[in-house]
Amino acid sequence: MITKQEKIGSLIFDGAEQDVISRSFKPNIKTDFEGAIAFDEAVKHDFEDLRGVIGDDDFESIVKTGGFTPDSGFLHQYRGSDNLKLYFYKTGKTIVVFAYGEFQPTRYKLYLEGVWVVK
Repeated sequence: MITKQEKIGSLIFDGAEQDVISRSFKPNIKTDFEGAIAFDEAVKHDFEDLRGVIGDDDFESIVKTGGFTPDSGFLHQYRGSDNLKLYFYKTGKTIVVFAYGEFQPTRYKLYLEGVWVVK
C-alpha cells in the first residue's frame, strides 16, 4: 500500500554524460530517507523490475499516479519525462523514480520523477 506520494517531474541534470556520472542527487522531500543518491545508484534498477519488489497493486498505483506509460516496443519499458526510460532507487520504504537517457546526441537528461512511500 502506498502511504505517501509526491510527483515531482523536475529536471535535475541536462548535459554531457561524463558530467553526470560522478554526481549525487538529494530529493527535496521528507521521508524516512534523507540522504543523497549517487548517479550510478539512481539508474541501477530498471523501473519494470520494481513490480517484483513491491507487488502488482503498488506498482500499478505508482504507474498511475506518476503518469508513466509503457512504450510500444516488445519489452514494454515505461517512459517518463521527455519519453526517457525510467529507473528506481529503493531504500527502506521509500521509492525514488528517475527518468534518464540521451535526449539529443551527446545531451543527456535526468529527471526526478517522484517519491513514493510503501507500507
